[in-house]
Amino acid sequence: MAEEQQHGTFSSAIRPSGYKAGQRSITDRSGITRFEMMRQRERAALKNRPFMIAALVFVLAVMLIPAWAYYQTYVKPPQEVAVQVADKIYTRGDVVDFIRFNQRLSEDLGVPFELGTSVFEALQTLQSQEISYHLAPRYGITVEQDEVDERLEDLLGFFAENSIETDPQEYRANVEEAKRQFLNRVGLREEVYRDFIRKTMFKERLRTEVASNISRIQPQVEVYQIVLYDRDRSIMNQLERQLKSGRSVDDIVQDFSQDPNVKSNRGYLGWIPQGARPDLDYLLYGRNRNEDGTPGDRVLPLRTLSTGNYDETSQTWTGHIVAQYSEAREVSDGHFEALSDQAIEKFINEHREDFYTSVTMDSEIYDWVNQQVRIAAIVPTPTPMSPFASVQDLDASIGAR
Repeated sequence: MAEEQQHGTFSSAIRPSGYKAGQRSITDRSGITRFEMMRQRERAALKNRPFMIAALVFVLAVMLIPAWAYYQTYVKPPQEVAVQVADKIYTRGDVVDFIRFNQRLSEDLGVPFELGTSVFEALQTLQSQEISYHLAPRYGITVEQDEVDERLEDLLGFFAENSIETDPQEYRANVEEAKRQFLNRVGLREEVYRDFIRKTMFKERLRTEVASNISRIQPQVEVYQIVLYDRDRSIMNQLERQLKSGRSVDDIVQDFSQDPNVKSNRGYLGWIPQGARPDLDYLLYGRNRNEDGTPGDRVLPLRTLSTGNYDETSQTWTGHIVAQYSEAREVSDGHFEALSDQAIEKFINEHREDFYTSVTMDSEIYDWVNQQVRIAAIVPTPTPMSPFASVQDLDASIGAR
């Protein structure tokens, strides 16, 4: 009994204050158990979590800023829609590719490439060619792959008749090498430029179909142009008297025109049908109205000098004279091509409503596309003057909705 009491006294002496059975603590935690310490640490972690999350968000934001800037500058712009016809979409990047393709062809042919208007022309061309592609099946128009190959070979300076005089294997090897070099210069995938060529051919064949309805015999007027630096009243009076005298118009122009270039061809513009020169249509074919609303005299009577236009840049005054009028005359090849161009554009505009069409263009897009084209230009191209004095909407100018 004494031993037990002595043992109990010793055990009590070595127990730490607050010790409870079942709590296996070998250090003094002031009565805090391991489980309670873990719970405290969890509570402290929860208190610190918002600060940790905020720090992580800050680090991610700092990392995302350059990534977002890169996306906005280099990734997003080329993917934005520029032209759409039905379900076919051309992005800004596609517009750049189309311009580069034609730029390379021009450079290979040694023809100056006008960058200033190329953006608008590219948008109009891509849209009209895509509409033509959608309209072509209505007229049984097709374009085969081998025809695309032949067109590309023509563009690269290879002609079918040359292959007859050359070893076939050598000819094909030369063609393939020329294609490879062209691909390297233009920086496009083969399927991309082949699609450009194919859509061009669809529009050309639709144009031929539409032009088949244009008459080769049409009313025409014979027109002369006269250029003056000085419109002195005495000179104008002499000119008018000469025209009324019945003297040959080309001789009169030769005597009075003050422009050396006009003198060289006597100012002769030739026989012009209506529509071949839209800028002169009203002057050459317009009629004044009588009081009862019926057509009256011609706006520009025969052998009469027009009021004319003054050019501030060249400081010249240009007038026109109609020498003769013919009710039926064969249209020249050059004017027939001009009439065909007018006809296909009118035809496409008439059928534009058959499809959903849209064009997106403003000054920012214009500058971006031109910048991308200049970066890849082989020959340094002067920075074009932006035509956007006030940007409205390109859809109004090209008829897109």
